[in-house]
Amino acid sequence: MQVYISDNYQQQAGLAATHLAECMSSRPQPLICVASGDSPAGMYASLISQVNNKFLNIDEWNFVGLDEWLGMNGKDEGSCRYHLNRQLFDPLNINAAKICFFDGRAADPDHECVVTENYIIDKGGIDVTILGLGLNGHVGMNEPGSNADSRSRVVTLDPLTVQTGQKYFSEAKELEGGLTLGIGTIMESKSIFLLVNGLKKAAVVKRMLEEPASPQIPASLILQHPSIRIYLDRDAASFLTHQHTTN
Repeated sequence: MQVYISDNYQQQAGLAATHLAECMSSRPQPLICVASGDSPAGMYASLISQVNNKFLNIDEWNFVGLDEWLGMNGKDEGSCRYHLNRQLFDPLNINAAKICFFDGRAADPDHECVVTENYIIDKGGIDVTILGLGLNGHVGMNEPGSNADSRSRVVTLDPLTVQTGQKYFSEAKELEGGLTLGIGTIMESKSIFLLVNGLKKAAVVKRMLEEPASPQIPASLILQHPSIRIYLDRDAASFLTHQHTTN
């Protein structure tokens, strides 16, 4: 486990983007699992800048979505796909054929999970999974109580996720469930990048890094991955008491 503590969000995002580009450059036709949300948005912006300035070629990259709200897809304002279209896919002109993403509106959401797992297998596994961290310690929509060996599945949302999830929508939404890659699926990735920023995440970052691993803090279950990098800004790292790598 490598922990990088940056002075600010912009520095954090740039460092993560640089490391991601380096990591993906050595892998032919790599598969990257992408998360929506505030924490990885800056990294995506940095990647877009690298591509536009011809420092990075992503023509061979493939993408799989980390999660989606049940009952929504890219046509719904505020959905995970909606945000990633704007943060990443559209600015980079990613061909839809290179993207596998949960359709939360599908008649059979369980089948969506099977399709996603099979896509990952067909691509030879995930090269890098990008994650954020929820206030309750979730990664993706693996809520407290999730098993370490869980696979892609339909989940019931924790009340805190329902509450904080409202920020992505222009009006109140009934958020009851989601589709998500499981922790077991995430752990099979060759590398994991976890990005966390802001003072509001400081308490859960401390619990994740300094308390024993527990399903009640699902993010703590991925810390034993042999190639995990954690990117924090100063605010997110401000409650830590143990020594960690500083950048």
